[in-house]
Amino acid sequence: MKRVKKERLSKKEFIPKYLKLINVILPLPLTNKELEILSAFMELEGDLVENDRFGTQARSYVREKFGFKTHSNLDNYIKYFKNKGVIFSDSNGKLQINPKISIPKNEKEVELTFNFNLIN
Repeated sequence: MKRVKKERLSKKEFIPKYLKLINVILPLPLTNKELEILSAFMELEGDLVENDRFGTQARSYVREKFGFKTHSNLDNYIKYFKNKGVIFSDSNGKLQINPKISIPKNEKEVELTFNFNLIN
């Protein structure tokens, strides 16, 4: 049986849906709040993320968006993302989104395929 659902979405609408879909196959699934925060980082564009998606300016923006009063609140989520393998430190020490879940910058279409073999 094959079921296909096609949708046209803005990037802002797409990223949360995409993360929810792939979350079910992650070895250590993210909580709803973790999904929201990771989505906020993935939605960032321009010079802010070209150099460092998880840098000081990006963190300030996300911290403000979620109303975090201290740096440690967001830092804890960054630590959870690392522990769950969603982000990693590259050879320069900068945090990057795991290539298995990242979306290429100029991607115009994303197709996800789940294949399940049902056994009795």
